[in-house]
Amino acid sequence: MKVLNPDSATRAERAHLFGRHDRLLIDGQSFRVERKVKDTHVLQPVTGDLIAEDYFVVKSDKEINALIRSKRIRIDEGYYSKALAILRVRFDDSDLTDLSEEELRTLAWKKEWCVRFLDAATNLQGRWRPRRIIDDFARFVEENRDLMDRWYLDTFGERRRPGRRIKGEVRKAFDYPSPSALKKWLARFINGNCRMESLRPHYSECGNRNQLDPRAADVIAIEVRKYASLLQPRMADICEDVDLALYNINKNLPEHQQVYASHNAVRRKIHLLDPFMVDAGRKGSDYAFRKYTPVGKGLQVTQALGRVEMDDWEVDLHTLVAKSSFWKSLTPKQRSLVPRIRTTLTAGIDCASRAIVGFNLAFGPPSTAATKSALRSVMIDKSELAEAAGATASWHMHGRPLNLATDGGPVFRSEFDTAASRVSVPRVVPEQDPRKRGTIEAFFRIIKRLCRYFAGRSFSNVVKQGDYPAEELASLTVGEFYRSLIRFIVDHYHMRPHRGLEGRTPYAQWEELAKQGLPPAPSDEQLAVAFGLTRRQRSITKHGIESVGISYNSMELAEVHMKVGQKKVDAIVEPEDLGHVYVLIPKHIRGRIEGIPGSQHFLRVPAVDPKFKGRTLADHLLAKRAVREVLKQEEALGRPIRISAHRDLLDLSRGVMDRAAVPSHVVTEKTLDMLEKRIRFAAQAALGPDRHAAEETGGDQPGELVATAIRRRGERDDADPPRTIQDHDALPKPRPFGGSLNLDDGEDA
Repeated sequence: MKVLNPDSATRAERAHLFGRHDRLLIDGQSFRVERKVKDTHVLQPVTGDLIAEDYFVVKSDKEINALIRSKRIRIDEGYYSKALAILRVRFDDSDLTDLSEEELRTLAWKKEWCVRFLDAATNLQGRWRPRRIIDDFARFVEENRDLMDRWYLDTFGERRRPGRRIKGEVRKAFDYPSPSALKKWLARFINGNCRMESLRPHYSECGNRNQLDPRAADVIAIEVRKYASLLQPRMADICEDVDLALYNINKNLPEHQQVYASHNAVRRKIHLLDPFMVDAGRKGSDYAFRKYTPVGKGLQVTQALGRVEMDDWEVDLHTLVAKSSFWKSLTPKQRSLVPRIRTTLTAGIDCASRAIVGFNLAFGPPSTAATKSALRSVMIDKSELAEAAGATASWHMHGRPLNLATDGGPVFRSEFDTAASRVSVPRVVPEQDPRKRGTIEAFFRIIKRLCRYFAGRSFSNVVKQGDYPAEELASLTVGEFYRSLIRFIVDHYHMRPHRGLEGRTPYAQWEELAKQGLPPAPSDEQLAVAFGLTRRQRSITKHGIESVGISYNSMELAEVHMKVGQKKVDAIVEPEDLGHVYVLIPKHIRGRIEGIPGSQHFLRVPAVDPKFKGRTLADHLLAKRAVREVLKQEEALGRPIRISAHRDLLDLSRGVMDRAAVPSHVVTEKTLDMLEKRIRFAAQAALGPDRHAAEETGGDQPGELVATAIRRRGERDDADPPRTIQDHDALPKPRPFGGSLNLDDGEDA
């Protein structure tokens, strides 16, 4: 099959249809459309107010399209309105463009009456020259009304509408002026130098505009301002308030002096209120500020990663806390017991290409750990994660942002600020106006489309949700939603034409900008130092440094110990690999350690026990009995610490997640401090020194009374003596010390 080249293929020309009163301005020359024959337009040249009756120009649709493409033509619809053309006279530049077609016809009709009267009054050969008196005006109207009706019909193709209904009089079959009305028109026309503007309608001057009693006007002025209130009263409520205020005024007045005001008068005053004041009063100043503040073109970013905006959003979807394979094996009753949660999405978007460069899906409310993970993913290639989720396209967009914009929330402070500074990412906090971060806010509106695909949507608020049982209808596991979210971003959003990119896709825009060069991504060591967990004020001993029950030591650390002595140092734990830690070298000894340059701030120290190499913090903590007890307590209090949420709930490969910088835990430094204290407390209880009494107890064994036997109520015999430590045969044997002070998994067996 032969494929035609689109450049050489004949393309159908766009057909145009112009109105009789449209003006075509071609290269400065005006034309009026006379008619169209097939694809050809017949045009009449117009010079000023003169139309060339016997001269025509033809233009085909093809020629019109060529003129449009070359911007040599301008089309003014309705420019040669028939009524407006009739009103045109030389040297009359009256502006009547604000009038409707009906008003223009009425203006032409009035002008024709005035012109005919002046012609008759100045015609010396006429049989009768009318004077400007009422009787002559009445005779002129009587003689010319049928002629004017015929003129109106011939000119506009329809008769003048019937006259007004006046009680006791026969209604006019068609409209014509009264003698006094024609006298007023003529006076205005002459006083206006026979200009069209003199006959403009002046409806705004009709009637008395101050008919309200001053007392009623004062009451209405006070009450209508209450409409701009946060209570959001209705207009009917304001009308009732006015009625009550007028009632209080009228109750002490005689009937002929009482004050009244219609509800329509009150509503008109409400409509005259300043819209800005109404919106500020009824919906708050912030709403009014956002609605009425002018919006320009916004910040222009032309370099990839020149500006990255980051924010979090609670997903409008309930998901199931279970693995997909496990969920399929459950009975309906068991499925109803599976907890439902709403995840939190933290995303970072490159403003220049609109590509998503940062990503993290966390459990529960926003947290610093989730935002740090999202920032880390900005600087790491996520293609393996996209491939594991089943995406077709690549997700290779990454690098060091030149500028990072976030809000001022608590999840973007302290630890997040420290991590950003360690990878040299400057952070700015625009004002609390979301429009200052409009790019990421627009993406969250787009991502809501994904939630609409599945049952269990929670909507943005309870009002929109109504009676929809979102949690009961949840049918998507966290793992399935995780994969769906990645595929939506990589295969749908990145490949969809973007209006902000003039129809280009974010993927294509990133590829184009990437040709100009991208900022270098941080090294693995920089990432570990920036996004690890800081353990502050750690003592160095001959055994090295200790963290979460693991000892770390090296020859370089021994030299640091000799130079700092009893002073404490800070260490950073890499959550994905406990095989080593990074120790911050104090400033006063940098450059004094052999083999370590002065520009190096951190010292990589391996674990003494090689079995911790490649072991994650989550695996290590969950193996501790003390930590498991804390987790049970937190879960009972409704505050679960989700240490291994991704590992237990997601169906993706752990190896792929690790390489893609997706954390296997959600632990902050504060939480780790608390868990580490429990580990040390358990270690002291198990391995602490013997406690001796201050004096002998009288027996063969040293010691002190530590406890009494615990019995059930009613079982204790008051004659039984309390048990002491002398009854050592009845107590469990003490556990012997191991070869290492580290707590291994055997402790929790």
